[in-house]
Amino acid sequence: MENLQHLNIELKKYLEQISSQLILDITELIEGKNVNYLNNKAKADGKALYFEYQYDYLDIICWSVDQEGERITETSKLSSKKVENEEWNALIPKQIWEAAVDFEDTYEDDDFDDILDEYNTEKYELFENWFLECWKKAVAQIKLEMDAYFSIHDTYFKTDLHSMETINADEINVRYQ
Repeated sequence: MENLQHLNIELKKYLEQISSQLILDITELIEGKNVNYLNNKAKADGKALYFEYQYDYLDIICWSVDQEGERITETSKLSSKKVENEEWNALIPKQIWEAAVDFEDTYEDDDFDDILDEYNTEKYELFENWFLECWKKAVAQIKLEMDAYFSIHDTYFKTDLHSMETINADEINVRYQ
């Protein structure tokens, strides 16, 4: 377990390094910069921003929807300028990913599931808290006139980024009716 705890410490350091870039990326998305709109839509058509992250690699994507809940932008991947080298394309650093995979491949004691669950719980909590802190810093710099949600990829429950409360997809859909 000691090795996995060290990985989360390293992940936290890395996330702190790229915080300013994520804050910039969020700010630019809110302003409509570097956003490709679909079907002759524009920033004024946006009702909500959705931010989702991939479970394994922690990659964050974002898109905007209109009043009907239809996607009006291409998907954008954040953080756009990572500190990592070019050959590794995931948000989670390659050395952390590989060390976790090595642990999974070689650890043989009976407490494997408990140790891995504890590591992942801490990792996702650390990651989500980091994103939420960057979000707060970004919106403190700019006026946000639309809803915004954050979640793991393709899940029913999301965090409403205005209230920081959990909301489900059905409750979100009601907002657009």
